[in-house]
Amino acid sequence: MRRYPISHTQKDRHMTAPTQAIVDSVLGRRQAESERKRERILEAAQACLGELGYARATVTEIARRAGVSNGLLYQFFRNKEDLVERVLEETLRDWVREMVPREYESAPAALEGMFRRSVEFCRTHPLLPALIRDDPELQLARLQSTGRDRIQPHRDLVASILEQGIADGAFRENLDVQATADVVCQLQSDYSGRAYRNDARFPDDPRIINAVVGLIRAAVGTIGD
Repeated sequence: MRRYPISHTQKDRHMTAPTQAIVDSVLGRRQAESERKRERILEAAQACLGELGYARATVTEIARRAGVSNGLLYQFFRNKEDLVERVLEETLRDWVREMVPREYESAPAALEGMFRRSVEFCRTHPLLPALIRDDPELQLARLQSTGRDRIQPHRDLVASILEQGIADGAFRENLDVQATADVVCQLQSDYSGRAYRNDARFPDDPRIINAVVGLIRAAVGTIGD
């Protein structure tokens, strides 16, 4: 029986599947490890900024807490400013996730839950007040520019909850949806701000939060619901 030599092309074809699987596995592990390091850096940066403020949260300290070198940190982020921007984006994204209604919530529960979860998030995350306290003009400008594009989606989300409540008969039919959504968003923004500023002159006392929630419920027609 004649044996034909296997060409290089045939050899490559025979090697491709298992070799590619090994390569994919190695690359997958490296990518996963790289993502874990990036997340550690972001978590360390958030903690440092919350505890130390913007000026004292150095790249060296952030890298030390993350267990990486300065050089590796700079592979993920161009500079400290870039890192802070990413941290703010992550924080605001988490904040938004907290406000999104749960699938099981009725419209009244969703409206109240959004308000309470927003306040609680701000109360328990020290990053925002640390940034604002350190350099008010610069840091507020950064925070506002990062969150500005979320204002209208926030109003739209509240409006959709109000519309659903009207359709379900939970809210009064003659409710001005757009105006009410704007008021609710402003109240939520103000009292969430009280929570993260921790200003004794404008406390986020539970009694006050309950009063605001009661006011919102009365406005949309859900007293005693």
